[in-house]
Amino acid sequence: MKNVLPVFELYMSAMYQLLRGVADYSSKHDWHLGITSTRFKLPRRWPGDGILTHLTPSTQLMKFLHAHADIPIVSFNQAEQMNFPFAVVCADSEEIGRVAARYFLTLGDVHCCYYGGHPVRQAAFADEMARNNRQTRAIVTPRNILNQPWDKISHKLGAQLKKLPLPCAVFCTNDTSALELLETALAAGLRVPEDIAILGVDNETLICNSSSVPISSIDSRLREIGYEGAALLDRLMAGEPFPSAPVLVPPVPVPVIRKSTDILAAGNPVVTKAVEFIRKNHTSSISVSDIAMNVCISDSGLRKLMNRKIGTSPRQLLQDTRIATACKLLRETDFKIESIAVQAGFSDAHRLHEVFRLVLKTTPLRFRLESRN
Repeated sequence: MKNVLPVFELYMSAMYQLLRGVADYSSKHDWHLGITSTRFKLPRRWPGDGILTHLTPSTQLMKFLHAHADIPIVSFNQAEQMNFPFAVVCADSEEIGRVAARYFLTLGDVHCCYYGGHPVRQAAFADEMARNNRQTRAIVTPRNILNQPWDKISHKLGAQLKKLPLPCAVFCTNDTSALELLETALAAGLRVPEDIAILGVDNETLICNSSSVPISSIDSRLREIGYEGAALLDRLMAGEPFPSAPVLVPPVPVPVIRKSTDILAAGNPVVTKAVEFIRKNHTSSISVSDIAMNVCISDSGLRKLMNRKIGTSPRQLLQDTRIATACKLLRETDFKIESIAVQAGFSDAHRLHEVFRLVLKTTPLRFRLESRN
């Protein structure tokens, strides 16, 4: 039996989803998971086989990991190179930023902003928007946000929101930041999503569904990250070499849409109509030609127009939307995979498996297991 220690100094809700994935793997591979608590200091020496952690600048954590550099260590986040060997399994934050940008581009001519503290996601979001000739701005996080009362923070954020050109879509670094912004916007008298559309990351349903305006979110697949991190640690404990680069888990390519972004702003009328047609008809066996015919344009003309206006092709948007529908059905129903494939617009279960393997690096069944509590 392998003795593995998960070490998390920050027990945010996201960490619990990671631990669920670790526990999934542990239950199938005869592991014992040690438990650490923020109530106690870390032990000076721990007699185990491997460590799973989330790296922070904590002096206590660094001393502990240095003292255990002789056993495999896997982190669920990237950090500057430490003076001990470790591997990384984490969300593909650049792709998360690109998913947000591609989705906002389908909303039409809205102003776009970023809120939060994840520079990789912010940069990827801004780069993808700039590639499509769209500018972004940042909403500044108030200083010492953890040490100030909420009403003071809300007042500072609200003052920034009131100066934004409307309508505006805001990509937030995670669901907690999205909830902060949502509460601020409502308190400032702004309408969500009509004035400000808000998109989070992680699809933490407890957070996303807790407000009067449910929050749209990018599914970063935290539970799968936990599972893959545990699987990598198992291979390292068996003697495999450390990977030379972080193992990145791709997000679902279309956000889980809830009321906070459920708008389609007025943009190019042909693109707007094409996007609406895809959203309404993607579950049937439509083709790019069907989309083009509906908006009275040639296939090549539609492809060029959509690539220029929203940075994606009709074929890609159609596939991404079908993937998102399949993911929703896998999460929320017990339908068989064959039935889900057809209901999501795929020709058959084999094609669904192919697309999941290519885009999400997993299978429909594995995705269902990772999404269930």
